[in-house]
Amino acid sequence: MTAQIRQIHQDSGGIYGSPRIHAVLKREGVHVGRKRVERLMRQAGLAGISPRRSKGFTRRDPDADPAPDWPAGPEDIALADPSPQSSSVLEGATVPLR
Repeated sequence: MTAQIRQIHQDSGGIYGSPRIHAVLKREGVHVGRKRVERLMRQAGLAGISPRRSKGFTRRDPDADPAPDWPAGPEDIALADPSPQSSSVLEGATVPLR
């Protein structure tokens, strides 16, 4: 049984893990349990390879100009109009101070 598992693992390029090897054996008509395949692979030192995810970070272009810092300070932030004509949702509401 271990020889069959080794052969399937080798034919897959060392990629297949126990679920795929179990599926191949089942397709070939071999009646074997998934846990037995796992145990035999562990004893033989065989393991599948997980698919690697691509790098998820942005690579900085060394030739690009950096983005400007905005807002640079409080003088660059547009504040709400403090005139008495501006309407407010909280007009007339009182907020208790602690």
